[in-house]
Amino acid sequence: MTENWSLYHPEIPEFLRRLAETPPMARLRQVGMNCGCEYTSFPRFAGWVPYSRFDHSVGVGLIVWHFTGDLRQSAAGLLHDAATPAFAHVVDFLHGDHLHQESTEARTAELIETSPELQALLREYGLTTEDVADYHRYPIADNDSPQLSADRLEYTLGDLRCYGFAGAD
Repeated sequence: MTENWSLYHPEIPEFLRRLAETPPMARLRQVGMNCGCEYTSFPRFAGWVPYSRFDHSVGVGLIVWHFTGDLRQSAAGLLHDAATPAFAHVVDFLHGDHLHQESTEARTAELIETSPELQALLREYGLTTEDVADYHRYPIADNDSPQLSADRLEYTLGDLRCYGFAGAD
């Protein structure tokens, strides 16, 4: 899905790249955006382009950076799914939060706070856990539906590519 990233911004700024290379973010490379549909044998899902939470998160960070040039907001956009488990929306349903889908975000601050790699980078860039743990604080990153946000824009464009409805160009 990295082909989509150039749509959002011509290059990945060093601070976003370094944050994306931390262990909590690297884990997201193995967490799919489509709640396991890509692992079924149902014909509708055959041939989907892999689309991970990592791809999505980097895309959100880049979109926010493109429009704001703000470290705090861009890092919050990048890290917004850092605590998301596999099959996230199934977990939301089990927690009775399938309408808001926020129960899987509850551990984001804890994950950021307990990651030595993230903490070192945040200090280096003059940021705190509080600055980046709740992307809902930044309207460019997240807005209530039906308003547009970087999160919603990225997963719409990412899904179009994943499902084969659009190419990277």
